[in-house]
Amino acid sequence: MNNQLPPAKGVGLLIHDVARLLRRRIDQRAQAVGLTSAQWRVLSVVARAEFKNEEAPNQATIADQMDLEPITLSRLIDRMEAAKLIERRPDPGDRRAYRLYLQEPARPLVAKFRDVATSCMTDALIGVSDAELDTVAEILSRVRNNLTGKTETVVPFAGPKTAKPKSAARTKSQIKQGIAS
Repeated sequence: MNNQLPPAKGVGLLIHDVARLLRRRIDQRAQAVGLTSAQWRVLSVVARAEFKNEEAPNQATIADQMDLEPITLSRLIDRMEAAKLIERRPDPGDRRAYRLYLQEPARPLVAKFRDVATSCMTDALIGVSDAELDTVAEILSRVRNNLTGKTETVVPFAGPKTAKPKSAARTKSQIKQGIAS
């Protein structure tokens, strides 16, 4: 009997472990901002859509992205709406659905959280070159596309103009500059 895992299983476990560790690190630091894990995840999805000038997400989309039951997310949104972080507006295309928008009190939290996320990613990517990061993003994008049936592309990492050549590992300050741009 062969007790060795095929390479694909090892990669899957590694992806899961890295995602778990990164989420744990962000959760710990987000608490200092006053956000729970679920709250920052909702705010991140809504803020990202707004930043990209995309249509505001609806609750079903966010529930799917967060891997939550819609009723669980609905209760969370109720609390966030009462705290003036999120606003529900009727979806013009579906009278049963609501689109979610940031309210003004959420904006400073989103800005602080971006700093937290940038810091966590900076720490996580020390010693990883731009070229390596581009390769990982490209491969993971293809894997996601294979699993979802969608064909979304990943924009390669646009590091700082003063960064070392793409083959060189980046320093913490170079990573921070690149993520912030």
